[in-house]
Amino acid sequence: MTRHAPLLAVLMLLVSTSTPSARAETASATEQQVLLERLRERQQEEHDRWRRFGDVEVDWKSWKPFDTHPYVWITPWRRAVTRPTSIGGLSWPSTPDSDSTSSIPDRALAVNCKDMTINRKRAGSNWGDWRVPSVDTPAETLLLAACTSLSS
Repeated sequence: MTRHAPLLAVLMLLVSTSTPSARAETASATEQQVLLERLRERQQEEHDRWRRFGDVEVDWKSWKPFDTHPYVWITPWRRAVTRPTSIGGLSWPSTPDSDSTSSIPDRALAVNCKDMTINRKRAGSNWGDWRVPSVDTPAETLLLAACTSLSS
């Protein structure tokens, strides 16, 4: 018995030190899983908010009627990033500036669901011309998706 006492002490020490460590690793894995789930939820929220049409992303949750025009809706847009930057491959599009004195974002997209036309306002500039989008283009897909969801 005395011969095994040192071995027993070493085993007890190993068991007592490995159990908290195993618990910490399990807790850490659980915390990491919780954070991963939160991240996935945020990613889905962003995906639902910013819908991509060609090289433009549209703030899908911010459509608002334009003044007194019952068939015209506006929302912010931003340029979609198609290439990573040289700094660690991280890049993201800039968010449209908002002017508190105006209900129209600095970069806005407008759809006219009665005339089936689309218009865009660029940063620091005025609205362009109302245009009928070409067939099978991202602009056509955007106009159809917007008018379908806004009229229902």
